[in-house]
Amino acid sequence: MEDDAMAARPSKRTRTSTAARGWSNLSSEICGVILSRVPALADRARFRSVCRQWRHAARQQWRLLPPALPWLTTSHKCVFVGFPDGARLSLPVHIHARSWEAFDRWILCRAGDGDGHLLLRNPLLSEDTSMVLPSAWIGRIVVCPGGELVAAMGYFDGLQTVAFCRPGARSWSPAPPSPEDADQLLEIALHRGKLYDRGTLCAYDLAAAGEPGASVRLCIVGADRPTTKAEARYLLVTERERYYLVPSPSRGGRLLLVRSKWGESFDVFEADEASGQWSEVTSLEDDEALFVGAHGSRGLQTASSHGGGVRGNRIYFADERYRQRIGGDNPASLGVYDMDTKTTSGIGLPRGSFFDDCKPTGSWLFPSTADL
Repeated sequence: MEDDAMAARPSKRTRTSTAARGWSNLSSEICGVILSRVPALADRARFRSVCRQWRHAARQQWRLLPPALPWLTTSHKCVFVGFPDGARLSLPVHIHARSWEAFDRWILCRAGDGDGHLLLRNPLLSEDTSMVLPSAWIGRIVVCPGGELVAAMGYFDGLQTVAFCRPGARSWSPAPPSPEDADQLLEIALHRGKLYDRGTLCAYDLAAAGEPGASVRLCIVGADRPTTKAEARYLLVTERERYYLVPSPSRGGRLLLVRSKWGESFDVFEADEASGQWSEVTSLEDDEALFVGAHGSRGLQTASSHGGGVRGNRIYFADERYRQRIGGDNPASLGVYDMDTKTTSGIGLPRGSFFDDCKPTGSWLFPSTADL
């Protein structure tokens, strides 16, 4: 009897093989549940590299996942720092780049080959996908849907305005600035397929943009009406403040304007296109967090898997002025503003996240799971 029982019992090798087959045969739905609890893009990449079945299942779930958490840019052009785990990530930028900046999921490099042209690339994709752009001084850049049109905020023909360019073109096509916005063009953002700027809030007709002489500018908020008392109080531009246009991930897709006072306090406004006014927002959604930085901002939906690392109804900022104000390049200079308590606190990343020639630069890079 004992011999029969021993014979019926599966061997250790058989049990191991069966368990391995069980893990590799996880359904795409189960893989989606697991991945939704993994907010870091690097960990999602490790998940899909385990085996062919997991890679296939992950590909089926990409569009259903909450956005991955952003990375912090550093003074080292090939090194990024994950948030909030502080893990260092090495990605290729451009070996001959003289300077570079991060804009949303893109890196803009100024080539060091003498002609000063610009290279725009996604560091998660091959270098063959880089876009060549004409030289210009650029403060913000946005890649429009489809990647066939690039919008930039900067100085063109001696004026601060928004300009458009198709990759490979020899020059930018500036949009004429309105007189009242000549000195207050502070930010641009893509929202619901339209490009908006923040002077008075204006939208641009992307179908006509990039064509010489095309009229693309349409004022949305602030057109031919008196300024409200709230706007006079909250939207007055001063040297102590920074502004960020942030598309909200919440239901309804609001366009928000965030005002930072040295990173010590924040005010949030919502654009009401129907009434042509800004209205103050006292809180965000419970599952909504805003990430604002020197060269690009974004709202993300938080997941329960983010735990204590990222929480809703908060603004996470990597503001250069705030960093300088509280003392150099300490990782704790990252800040979070609680919209509920109206308080600001520093965020400390794990020791070793930064080193001597790898320091935070006040910008976020927002990688996309779809680019893996």
